[in-house]
Formats: sequence, C-alpha cells, structure tokens
Amino acid sequence: MSTKLRSKMITPTSEVNKCFPRGKKVRVNVRSHVHFGYFIDIPGIEIRGLIETVLLEPSEKPNLEIGSTIEAVILQFRDSKEPLKRQFRLTVHPAVLANPALVKPI
Repeated sequence: MSTKLRSKMITPTSEVNKCFPRGKKVRVNVRSHVHFGYFIDIPGIEIRGLIETVLLEPSEKPNLEIGSTIEAVILQFRDSKEPLKRQFRLTVHPAVLANPALVKPI
C-alpha cells in the first residue's frame, strides 16, 4: 500500500497504522521549532508530527532548519476524535535512525 494517503478526509486509524507503523523511517518537512521540540509535516497525509527534544542530552539535540526535509523514525501515533489533536511522535536520534529495531513499544 502506498504511504500517500488522502489529505482531504480523516484517515482511519487502521490505515494510518498500516502505512506508518512504529519504527518506520519517513522523510518529513520541518515546520516550526518550539522549546520542547519540532513540529513536522509528513508529505501526503494530513496528520502532523512532533519530534520532542526535552528528554535528550544537550549533545543529542538536533539543530534542524525550518523548511528542511529530514529523515525521522515513527515512535507512536496518538489518535483523537479531534482532527487537530491527531499526531505522530517521531525521533531523529542517531542510534534509532541507524537501527529502527531499537524502537520500543510505548
């Protein structure tokens, strides 16, 4: 199944989990930076994502440029009945990018 999902409709959770399972590497666009991380867009899907940085050591915190395209690994999909609260959690930690099998169930 293609990872391109319909962006005009609410994508069912089962379809999201099938196309974007935990541990999958994805190319994302950095949308904005906040004190606790980065908000990102995944091309082809209406659900936004968050790369949290608050728990990372200072030496591990990424310095991502707004508008850039990067590779990240999906950690979790948080579903909600409110479309704007549906969100992916992702990581750009070097160890996880090198080996997505390190992603543990949340």
